Amino acid sequence: MHTHSETGRLYNVCITSLRRCSRLRKITKPASSGLFALAKMININVEHNFKQVAIKLFELRTDVLEKAKIRALNKVAAQAKVAASKEIRAAGYNMKASSIKNKLIIKRASNGNAVVQIKCSGRPIPLIEFGARETQSGVSVSVKGGRKVIRGAFIATMPTGHKGVYERSGKQHKKNNKGKWSGLPIKELFGPSIPAAFGNEIVQAVLVKLIREKFPTILEREIKFAGR
Repeated sequence: MHTHSETGRLYNVCITSLRRCSRLRKITKPASSGLFALAKMININVEHNFKQVAIKLFELRTDVLEKAKIRALNKVAAQAKVAASKEIRAAGYNMKASSIKNKLIIKRASNGNAVVQIKCSGRPIPLIEFGARETQSGVSVSVKGGRKVIRGAFIATMPTGHKGVYERSGKQHKKNNKGKWSGLPIKELFGPSIPAAFGNEIVQAVLVKLIREKFPTILEREIKFAGR
């Protein structure tokens, strides 16, 4: 029987991500300031010494060990996906768990490609979705860490039926007889995207810690299962 510490010597988990954390490095371009879809990701793989050490410890064929490794990578990624939704909200982002999970896609590891990828993509979220409500001075929203009033903003419904939070841009605006500003142009306001929340330094650090802690246990279980 092999101990957890022995299993831990089988590999060195390599994780590449957006944020600096342990051995992490940047793998995508900085987020755009426009309304383009953003994509951020975490890659997880195991360093090349896995086979040699595992064969000595468990005396299993290399193809069996490879299957165990791939299953372990995919399972730890599934756990990280669930944790990401929880940690994004724990970091203060007022986002629905279902919305976060829908934007997190796992590209599974497979034979010949022992790397699992957790990818998050999506556009900035309209402020109207962050509990927006009008006040005398503007619009109150709850985006991250409590409510905030955006002075001068207002809620409006466009001819298309789209409802959003807007503010007036430019200088060609006048006050009406009610003392409120009117006129065009106006622009819709947006909050952070789910990829931006996923790339939050605190969220990334928690996910990396979880992956490093969970992977040895999952790997050991999968190797024992493969050796039956």
